[in-house]
Formats: sequence, structure tokens, C-alpha cells
Amino acid sequence: MALTEVRQPDVFCFIINPRAGRRNGARLAGRIEAVFARASGQPGCRILLTERPGHATELAAELAVTYGSRAVIFACGGDGTAREVAAGVAGTDSAMGILPIGTANDLARTALSTRDVDELLPKLPHPQIRPIDAIRIGQETCINITSLGFDTKVQIKAAQLNRRLRLLGSAVYPLAILQSLFGRRSYHMRYKIEALQPDGSRQTIDGTSTFILAAICNGRFYGGGYNPAPQALLDDGRLAFCLVDDLPLGRIIKLIPKYKKGTHLGDPAIHVWQVISGELEAVGTPLLGNYDGDAFSCDHLSFQILPGAVRFAFY
Repeated sequence: MALTEVRQPDVFCFIINPRAGRRNGARLAGRIEAVFARASGQPGCRILLTERPGHATELAAELAVTYGSRAVIFACGGDGTAREVAAGVAGTDSAMGILPIGTANDLARTALSTRDVDELLPKLPHPQIRPIDAIRIGQETCINITSLGFDTKVQIKAAQLNRRLRLLGSAVYPLAILQSLFGRRSYHMRYKIEALQPDGSRQTIDGTSTFILAAICNGRFYGGGYNPAPQALLDDGRLAFCLVDDLPLGRIIKLIPKYKKGTHLGDPAIHVWQVISGELEAVGTPLLGNYDGDAFSCDHLSFQILPGAVRFAFY
């Protein structure tokens, strides 16, 4: 990606998902405007509301064309909104930022110094911009984590619970895990990955797996703070591919706290590779997955790292 670093951004655009989290988007708009009204020497800001799934990508792409490197385009919502904005700005000279007002806000756990919006707001006019990687998943762009199997079942259940019990916030995830332990927990696939060895060389690894979950990780956290890839970095030009073997219920229950804390990597049922690309193929039933919380189902999935694809505003 060719970037022209000519100036600090002087256009601040905020794409707000009014349905994110506890639906405080309308109040957030007024608070953003107040910050820029007080910022000496700063221009005003643009605030836009999303109207449908995918709208944030359309808006971000239009803003990137209009303003180029002058703009920071903020995703104001959860991880799904961040993914949509990243898809709109990837490969452009515009930067993106996030204001985490969603349910889980897992990308913010990795990328920002705080997830407290009150602390972030006064810092907005002064970003530190650096490129980060993204993931190409088929024809989609993912900025944090794409996962398959049981944790997508949990994600779908959490979304259902969140629509009914919105005040629970990220506390819906433990409840969703408990409910998802009943019923189907194992999945089947063939995989072929391009792995990076410690000396920097590449190795093609292929196999078949009966697994509980698989996670393709650019960031470290998902599902309200679970940590499948504790060593993952957003800007190292590689992904962590985590694969968890099928296990009996008792082993799963004991493993969940370790998976939450990121202390699971020594378990013999867990396999982690540093990778740059891969191909996954369903065996039997389709692959159940989600990219940054947005669910999908497919028979075949290809992925690859997009090094430095997104200019990102750190705070």
C-alpha cells in the first residue's frame, strides 16, 4: 500500500451505529461535537449514522475518497462496526479509529490504552497513526479475529440474548457459553496453512481435524475478552491460527478459564501456528464462522494476511 504522509489529519469523521451496545449513539454525537468545539485550532467534525448492515463500509469508503490522508474515520460501535469501517478504508490513505460503544469491544482491548469513552473523548483530536494489518477472508475484510465452530455458536447465542437482555452488556457471553455447551460441540474440516517457522522460513502444513473451535487472529481478544492468541500483534505481518481439538465436556469446562486468561497454549489439545494464509474446507456440514462477530456459513474458506492495510489512530 502506497501512503503519502503529508500532514496530520484535520478532518475527523464519526460513523455511529445507533444500535450498538446500549444504544447511546445519539448522546455520543453531542459529546463528540462538544470536544471539537473546545479544541483550539481544530476544525469541526462530521457525524454520520448507519442505517443498515454494511452501511458503515459504504460511508467509510466515500469519506476516504473525499478526504484521503486528511481524514480519520471513526467506527463508533462494536467490533462489527469496526470491521465494516476497516473494509471501507483498507488500502486507502485515510486512517480509521474506534470509539468502543458496543457489547464486547474486543479490538479496543488490544488497540487502545483504555475502553473508557469518557477518557478517550478529549484525546480524539490528537491521534498517533500507525499502520496495522488486516485479514482477507474470502471477499471480506476482518480486522480482529475470524473464528469457526463452537465460539460462533456462542456468538450467535450472545447476539440473541443481547437483543432481549441489552443491559447485561458483555456479561451475556458467559451465559451464552453455558447455553451453548448443550447440543453440538464438534466440527470437521480439512486445512492447509502457510506457516512461518522461527527462522522466518515458510512451511505448508495440511491435515484434517475434528475440532471444537478454530480462530484466525490478528488481534488477541474476542467474545468479551477471551484470549485465543495472547502473543498476537496487530502490526507484525502475521496471523495466529489457533485450533482446539474435540474434547469431552469436562475438559472443555476446565479449559474455558485458561482460554479466557490466555494461559491455554501449553494444553496438548490446543495447536497454534504463526501463518500468513490458509485454506479451510468443510467435511460433512458447512463451516459455521464469524468475522468480528458477524456470522456466516460456508463450505470453503480462504484467508490471508494484509500487511499494513489499515492506517490506525491509536490513543
